[in-house]
Amino acid sequence: MAGAKTVESWFAGLDPHQSAIAEALKARIEQLGPSLSCKLAWGFPCWSGSERIFSIVAQKDRCNLQLFYGAALAADHPGRIEGTGKALRHVKVRAIADIDPELDRIITDAIELDATNPQRVR
Repeated sequence: MAGAKTVESWFAGLDPHQSAIAEALKARIEQLGPSLSCKLAWGFPCWSGSERIFSIVAQKDRCNLQLFYGAALAADHPGRIEGTGKALRHVKVRAIADIDPELDRIITDAIELDATNPQRVR
């Protein structure tokens, strides 16, 4: 994972628990946002539409789904979206079971927000 040069090498460098979660998140993002593009940014896979929307960050015991529109979405998903950033927030995904219908709504809401009111990521 450290020093990954491609999205594929980033995923290949994960431990088995992180890999299972990250691959499931990737599949869900790609299912719900088939027109999004993915490339490495800041060392992590990032999905973009008009602007960056998501990133997956591997932590020791979980993966975080980073939401570049997280602050705008947090009020609609209390208790699920965490963080205090002006824009960037995250959802902690500790197990594949955490990838549920509520997370689908968060992903869909973020894609829709990017399509209707894109915000430039700095």
